[in-house]
Amino acid sequence: MTISKSAYTFGRILLASLFVVSGIFKIIGFSGTVGYMGSLGLPAPTLAVIVTIFVEVGAGLALMSGSRLARPSALLIAVFTVGATLAAHRFWAVDPAAMQGQLTNFLKNLSIIGGLLVFWSIKPAE
Repeated sequence: MTISKSAYTFGRILLASLFVVSGIFKIIGFSGTVGYMGSLGLPAPTLAVIVTIFVEVGAGLALMSGSRLARPSALLIAVFTVGATLAAHRFWAVDPAAMQGQLTNFLKNLSIIGGLLVFWSIKPAE
């Protein structure tokens, strides 16, 4: 398999930026994020937000950096995103007016999970 190092690096940075930026906004709006997590019915919403911030910012920065932790971080973020998607984008359980938006977000997250798994599966030449 031939891999473009520059495309691989740029793609990794773009993919990670979603999580890093989202995590920073969760820090800035911590109490509002706790309220939102609570509205989803998550147990211990404050703890859920703290874990979310650590995954998004911590693993996101590791992925962005391309360090030896980048690939395991991609897998961690992918698993996290599965849980977040199932918790927050339940298109099958919303009223018809909200269904399309939730379905779109659900499918976008599936695509992001796919990208993370592709990144995780490729070990760049050293």
